[in-house]
Amino acid sequence: MNKQTVLNGAYFWDELLRISIILQRPAVQIQILAIVGFIFLSWLFSQWIWIKFRRRFPEISQFEKKNIRFIWQQYGSALLYYLLTPTLSLIIISLVKLCFLHQDWFAGYLNDSIKLLWIYGFYRLFLVSLYLIFPIKSVEHYHYRFFAPLFSLFVLVKTINLFTNLPKISRTPLINLFGEIITLHDIFIMVAGLYFWIVGASLFEKVLLYLFSSEVRKDPRISQVVALILRYFLSGLGIVLIFGYVGISPTAVAAITGGLSVGIGFGLKEIISNFVSGIWLLFEGALKPDDVISIDNEMSQVKQLGIRATTVQIISDNSEKIIPNQTFFTENVTTFTGSNPLVYRSVTVGASYQCNPQKVIDILLQVADENSRVLKIPNPKAFAIGFGDSSVDFELKFWIDDPLSGKTITSQLVCDIWQKFADHDIEIPYPQRDLHIRNDDAVKIQQIK
Repeated sequence: MNKQTVLNGAYFWDELLRISIILQRPAVQIQILAIVGFIFLSWLFSQWIWIKFRRRFPEISQFEKKNIRFIWQQYGSALLYYLLTPTLSLIIISLVKLCFLHQDWFAGYLNDSIKLLWIYGFYRLFLVSLYLIFPIKSVEHYHYRFFAPLFSLFVLVKTINLFTNLPKISRTPLINLFGEIITLHDIFIMVAGLYFWIVGASLFEKVLLYLFSSEVRKDPRISQVVALILRYFLSGLGIVLIFGYVGISPTAVAAITGGLSVGIGFGLKEIISNFVSGIWLLFEGALKPDDVISIDNEMSQVKQLGIRATTVQIISDNSEKIIPNQTFFTENVTTFTGSNPLVYRSVTVGASYQCNPQKVIDILLQVADENSRVLKIPNPKAFAIGFGDSSVDFELKFWIDDPLSGKTITSQLVCDIWQKFADHDIEIPYPQRDLHIRNDDAVKIQQIK
């Protein structure tokens, strides 16, 4: 920022004094009370109307759950819900403004509130359109984290500008950092600008995924990784641009980071290691969302890749575990869905010595062929693998393309094999032992004789 435009700090307090004087005027107080009061009454009345409407039309007033049969009726009910308050407020405050003008009273703030209510109405109409087009949960998430704060900030700035020159007062200096004057404007841009940029980058990512949903469905794991890299790239770009716009010099940043580097190096060593590991994982692509891995001897599914840590879901109990990214570089991790999602499984079974081994092999292959979840290419294979104490042992080896369904498919095959063996009178024998009983008394008598 140009240092010549920075104002003296006394200007800030002079403006606050001027605003307090304005707010003490009866004409201003009457208008503010009228605006706040009638907007509150409009909200109460609109809530009463909406309650009556929901009781009368319950099937279309639940627009949070989209119903194809009543989609346009639900859209109409959403319009009623979102536009009723601003519409009633506009009508009532416009009538109040006419009354003020008829009495030759000052109505400037009423006129400004009407303009803001028009903007508020279009904002609510925009929200209804988003709820109609995009998934409700996603819109609701960004409604309260992006659109609502942004609109509230806009209203706040417009309201303050009614009483003072906000761009001018924002140039009040706060601190002097390495020769750079930091003003209220700079602080606001760094805090609000960073927040809206980072949340906006996440919103931009979601919109891209929605627009290219057909490509995402082809390979959702790659798409999620690309979206994650795009989000962090935009976030980093925003930090650089905002700091550059504020005017914080690289010398000041270098001085601060240089002075803290030793302490940060010891205190945040693990965080930095995890951060670098996360960047490497994203660009290398060795791990992607929805990958099935085995870590700490537990089958898990990757749910979310982050810069610091990765969230996985434990298959055995559905719990979630947050694993630091450097763990994937320092420990052995088995992935079942890396370059090839196919998994090799096997079932072993014993058959009696009276059976025909080739017939058992044919039955095992038939069972695998009849199971729709067992892949036909590569084809299943069955083997006679050895002679046991009580049975001839066989093994059925097969391929599946979903590592998470391995137990389910194995259970189906075991049940089908049991049924097929029963249908073909093939016995699965119990373990057998020959017992030899010695009579020690008889042996002793024979030795005496």
